[in-house]
Parts: sequence; structure tokens; C-alpha cells
Amino acid sequence: MNKTVQRLLWAGAGVAALAAANSAIFAKAKAQGNPLGGEGRFWPGPYGDLFYARQGKGLPVLLLHGVYEGASSYEWRKNFDSLSEHFNVYALDLLGFGLSDKPRIDYTGQKYIEQIEQFIKEVIKEPCAIVASSLSSAYAVQAAHDLPDLIQNLILVCPTGLRRLSKEPGAKTELAYQLLHAPLIGTTVHNALTSVPSLRYYLMNQTYFDPSYVDDEMIEHYFTVSHQYGSQNAPPAFIGGLLNHSVAAAFPALTQKAIRIVWGREARMTPLSDAEAFLAANARAELSVFDKSGLLPQDEQAQGFNRLVVELLTEDAPRATRTRSKKPQENE
Repeated sequence: MNKTVQRLLWAGAGVAALAAANSAIFAKAKAQGNPLGGEGRFWPGPYGDLFYARQGKGLPVLLLHGVYEGASSYEWRKNFDSLSEHFNVYALDLLGFGLSDKPRIDYTGQKYIEQIEQFIKEVIKEPCAIVASSLSSAYAVQAAHDLPDLIQNLILVCPTGLRRLSKEPGAKTELAYQLLHAPLIGTTVHNALTSVPSLRYYLMNQTYFDPSYVDDEMIEHYFTVSHQYGSQNAPPAFIGGLLNHSVAAAFPALTQKAIRIVWGREARMTPLSDAEAFLAANARAELSVFDKSGLLPQDEQAQGFNRLVVELLTEDAPRATRTRSKKPQENE
């Protein structure tokens, strides 16, 4: 046997071993359940079935989680029950995440916008409010611009689309996407990014202000969600910039009743300084800042966050004082 054949055999064995290791990691993950409770249903969207939980009566409120490895409506677990005491709350798992289908397709920001708009038209079917987090805020802004009669209030948590995650993907990010979209390489990188040590580091150092929030139960949840079959299909599009969406045109044109920007003061990846661009772009926008909070004030400061949402969306509640200074309104 010549050396070339030997090398090919060793390479093939290495690829097979890597593929087997990837499959074993997914096989070990537990089955995922609905983290919120309420009434769980599936809606047949244009690219696959989308899972959503619904609970409550009154004004419809749609909760949209952020986009990242292991993302799902779990992000709203401390808000769903509380808000459903006042509103008819829908918590949607975006395509490729949570309990929704995870097809191997080309994911784009525009596809997500289309799905959100169609979900509102076909499932909610009446004027609603959207509470969105991170990149999903950009999709919510575009949907509100397109459907002003159906989306009457917006609450955006650490939004993107003006300074961050707004540019079209470049050559380098396109190459990264192609590599990560390749089955073997992509799944291997996905498993590395969603290993227990990687998840713990990201959540403790990039997501939460108080690392004590990150316990073993949370890590187990994120590991489980990110190792359901197909969960490696959507994240490469995020890393490669295909999910970016600019709201430079849509956000200044919004005329919704309430446009509230919410930020965690200690947010790292999307810092509080980004809020100034949103306040400058639309005079109707108002800012609320939660101390002792990172990217997820709805989790770290859930009680104050829930109170803010109820006050904003209840018609007879007094409006909070408008804040546009460098020292924004604080909420405890």
C-alpha cells in the first residue's frame, strides 16, 4: 500500500470518527419540552412549523427571543406568566430554534421578518404589541413599519439594526458562512461553541451582569436546546451576517403608540451607548435602563421589567417620564 492511499485511508477514518463523535453528542441530548407552560401549539409557517406558547386574555402581546446559539422562548420564562395575567401573550420560537422546525435552508433576516408578519396576520389576527430582544428587535421594527395597523406598540430590548448587525455580509463573513454551513465542519464548530464550558463562559461573561444567575439548570437547558437535531442549521447564518437587518429606514418612520427601548446598563456585546442612535433616529422613542443587568434585563430584573411592560401597555396607566439624556431613566 503506497503512502498516498494510506493518507487517504487515515483521513477518511478521521472524518468518520469526527462525524461519529458529532452524532454521539446530539444523541446524548435530552428531549426538549415547552419551558413556559401555557397552551403550546404549532403554526405551519412558510418554511416549517413554528412552535408558540399562548396564555392569558386581552391585548395580544408577542414575545420574540434573541438570535444566538441555543436561543428559544426560554428567554421569557420569568415574564410569560406574569404578563399573561394582564395580556394575551404569545411566545414564538423562531425557525431553527427552540421547538420549531429546523430545516437545512438558507436562513436570512428577510425570511424571519416574513414569518413574523405572517404569524401576526394568521394567528394573532388583531392589533398587538411586540416585545423583542436583540436581533429580533430589528425584525420587529421592520414588521411594525410594514404592518402599522396590526403592530401598535414596540418594546425593544438591547436592539440592533442601526450600529450593530445592520450591514450586508462581506466576503469574509460569506466564507465563514460557507464553512460553517458545511455539514461536518459546521456541526463540529457548533458542538464546540455549545459545549458546557463554552456555554458557561458565554453566559457568565457576555450575557449576564451577575454570573450567579448562571446555574447548572440553565446550562443544561441551553445544552439541550442547542443539541436537538437540526439546531446547527440556523446559527451559521447569524455568524455569517446573513441574519443582519438594517432599520435605518424603518425605525425613523415608526409612528406606534409606544416605542420603548430597554437596556441593561452593564450589557457588554450590545452596550448602552448604542441606545443614543435609536433615540436620535425617532423622536417618539423612549429609553428605560435597568441597573445590575446585562443583555437580558427581562431575566435579571424580571419584576421591574414586567411592571414596565404592564404600565406601557395598559391604556389607563400613567406614561413614564420621557428620557433622552446621557443618564437614562433607571428601573430597579
